[in-house]
Amino acid sequence: MRLLLIFNFLRYTWSQFPTYAENTTDVLDKLLTGYRKEIRPGFGGPPLVVETDILIRSIGQISESNMDYSFQCYFRQRWTDERLQFDIRNITEVTLNNLFLENIWKPNTYFLNGQKSHQHNIPRPNLFVRIRNDGRVYLSRRLTVKAACPMKLNLYPMDRPICSLELGSYGYTTDDIVYLWKYGNNISVEVNKDVRLAQFDLISVTSSNHSDKTVFGTFSVLKVFIYFERHIGFFVLQTYLPCSMITCLSWVSFWINRDAAPARVLLGVTTILATAGIGMTVREGLPRVSYATALDTYLNACVIYEMAAMIEYAAVNYFTKVLPVDGGAESDEDEEEIAPLTTPDQSVRVYLYQDTLNGESVPLSNVQSMSDTLGGTTAHRKSRNRRKEQRSFRHLFLKCLTGNPKFRSKLRERGNAETGNGVSSIDVWCRYLFPGTFLVFNISYWICYLVIL
Repeated sequence: MRLLLIFNFLRYTWSQFPTYAENTTDVLDKLLTGYRKEIRPGFGGPPLVVETDILIRSIGQISESNMDYSFQCYFRQRWTDERLQFDIRNITEVTLNNLFLENIWKPNTYFLNGQKSHQHNIPRPNLFVRIRNDGRVYLSRRLTVKAACPMKLNLYPMDRPICSLELGSYGYTTDDIVYLWKYGNNISVEVNKDVRLAQFDLISVTSSNHSDKTVFGTFSVLKVFIYFERHIGFFVLQTYLPCSMITCLSWVSFWINRDAAPARVLLGVTTILATAGIGMTVREGLPRVSYATALDTYLNACVIYEMAAMIEYAAVNYFTKVLPVDGGAESDEDEEEIAPLTTPDQSVRVYLYQDTLNGESVPLSNVQSMSDTLGGTTAHRKSRNRRKEQRSFRHLFLKCLTGNPKFRSKLRERGNAETGNGVSSIDVWCRYLFPGTFLVFNISYWICYLVIL
């Protein structure tokens, strides 16, 4: 008896199932009878509210040269169309395919700053529509969006780009359609936890809704702001560290003898060309902006230090390399002149050794007793002042700029062929000056761009 009752129940249920399916099909067919998809729901009444939310599945390339970025997302919209209300027993919601979507009204939403957005259609169109019995429509699409992302590269590569996405209706004003975020601002745009980028960290995502006024009316617009932070490790290893080492390499010339002109010049030119080559390689992926980036500032500073090392050798060669034309051995000091000094009372010949760098007179024999008498004479004071003026930095710098041949000839005449040229005091000072100032520059640079800015 029990088996008979179970059999009858199953037969009754099976016989009723086609009735539900056929009933659902008949109801949906009747929904589209006389339906005009060209007219928005509630036409003539209050504006239609379209609720939106986005789930970002992945983020693609962020291009500085093209000023754009791309991401893949699920784009979801909800609105109410009272013309799609139905009444089917035990059925409150129906999921349909894309063929049904072609026969109903849907908002003409577009991305205001989009460039090459598309919907995925392999193996089938990646979208579905769900209709509730009260006329509520839920539409979900899988899209890849490529949008413009204007960047300010002043702090590149320590910058934090902010890429935006703007969406709204292509033709309906706020009198017809109003866009709202489904779950409110700042929480309606989700990002998959598995999103990873090679050059950036995803900091946060915010959203908001606005009304843009144009000559055609006021339009409702939804905006999304994605905050990134660039990884600097790649640039430290590939740009900053090599440029710093090349700059330090240019300072080796301070330890090379000033007579080795080919070695010092070749070292300086090589370091400048190497730094310039790295700079050209780094700038290949950047747009041709009219301002200097943080990376440009560092590269230019390295080139300036390397050029300064070249100019330093030019100064050493001009001011301190004073060998006669025939040449001679190397020495730390050069003999300037030997001048006899006499007094009215004594016929004593004194030879003074003149240092070509600082102009100080050092007696070679017993002249200490005569210094007061000689220094007190007016003629000697005038001669000493004249020599100091001729050895002043301003005078020497002017002679260097004008390329005065007489000045160089006099230096050669004062040179000592036996002792020759030795280590220049300019090189000695630069051994400490260049590394010290470069260290101060690096500390100021990183504090400025990483902490202050």
